[in-house]
Amino acid sequence: MRPDESHYIERTPWPHWADAIYWGALVLTCFAMLAGWDTDLSPGQRVPAALGILVAALVLRWIIGGLAVRVDPTGIFLHLGGAPVLRRRVAFEEILSVEVVRYRPLRDFGGWGIRGWGKTKAWTARGSQAVLLELTGDRQLYIGSDVPHRLAERIRTIGGVGR
Repeated sequence: MRPDESHYIERTPWPHWADAIYWGALVLTCFAMLAGWDTDLSPGQRVPAALGILVAALVLRWIIGGLAVRVDPTGIFLHLGGAPVLRRRVAFEEILSVEVVRYRPLRDFGGWGIRGWGKTKAWTARGSQAVLLELTGDRQLYIGSDVPHRLAERIRTIGGVGR
């Protein structure tokens, strides 16, 4: 990293299989509705209802689709999807150590997304690699990443922590 770079952005999308399930379920739902299967809607109501489902699915995908991580001089900013509706900021002053780890998302946290209980939390979108932050107050934060070594190095370089 060059000395003049003061921020880093990483985006981790959903895995392809999750996208296939999401969009497949949406297509099947809209098709069944438009075909009139098991619905009491009149033909004139089916198209607006299907469009409403499609719009809701697009908004939901925009809000929760993938993980974005930004490291800047003030700290680490995490959010799901394209809009920072579900977000978290971690100040560098809170970070005691930075470590690259492998973990088991299903066993350790019950899956991907914003997970965890007590003092251990995870923000992940896919995979089994993460940057583990040991935080003040005996807390831990797993940040899922496709390139965890690069993310950890940027946190150390930009924030001057975990050395």
